[in-house]
Amino acid sequence: MPVVFLRELSQIWRMAEKRYKDEWGTGAREGYEDRGTFRPPRARQLEPGSPLLRWLGALAIVGGICWGVYLATSSGDPMGALRQNHGPVAIVGLGVVSSIVGKFLRA
Repeated sequence: MPVVFLRELSQIWRMAEKRYKDEWGTGAREGYEDRGTFRPPRARQLEPGSPLLRWLGALAIVGGICWGVYLATSSGDPMGALRQNHGPVAIVGLGVVSSIVGKFLRA
């Protein structure tokens, strides 16, 4: 096994040492041109919408889910607790609406 690996490694090394020649005799491949080491950073693009409304929407969604899980696990009847208390569903719905409005509303 090591002999095969060394043979393949030497073949790769020989292929890497070969100089590339194109039809025009330039010896350079366009896809591998050297662009230098420094590239200026891109300007950060602001996302459209209101980040505060999106953040509050996400917080409401997570809070509603946690509240719903607490209600479902603290009683003997998981669906009965959620049928009697519509608060978690309303909070999740409010969070979804807030996130959607926050995505399109500019602050």
